[in-house]
Amino acid sequence: MAKRKTKLQKSTAILNNSKATKWCYVNTDNEFKFMDQIFIISNKVEEYKVHNKAGTIEDYTNEAYMEEILVTIDNDDRLKFFNQNYDLIERKFIIVKK
Repeated sequence: MAKRKTKLQKSTAILNNSKATKWCYVNTDNEFKFMDQIFIISNKVEEYKVHNKAGTIEDYTNEAYMEEILVTIDNDDRLKFFNQNYDLIERKFIIVKK
């Protein structure tokens, strides 16, 4: 069984295989901005799901487990997305807002 990588090992591997990286703030609508485009993270990605969202209950907190997303442009010019634990988020769960 393969040993799990630490956050440092994962982040180093990501940086070594990327032309550019940027941490982006994710708002309570699961949207973030990168390179003048707005992206939306699917509600199926549990760590970004907002709990006690404003407008749904009176005593809201707008809490989510994670608040930022790492966007990278890899050496093949593909966008990749990672959560705050440096785990890859599948591309099918992130769309460009139209």
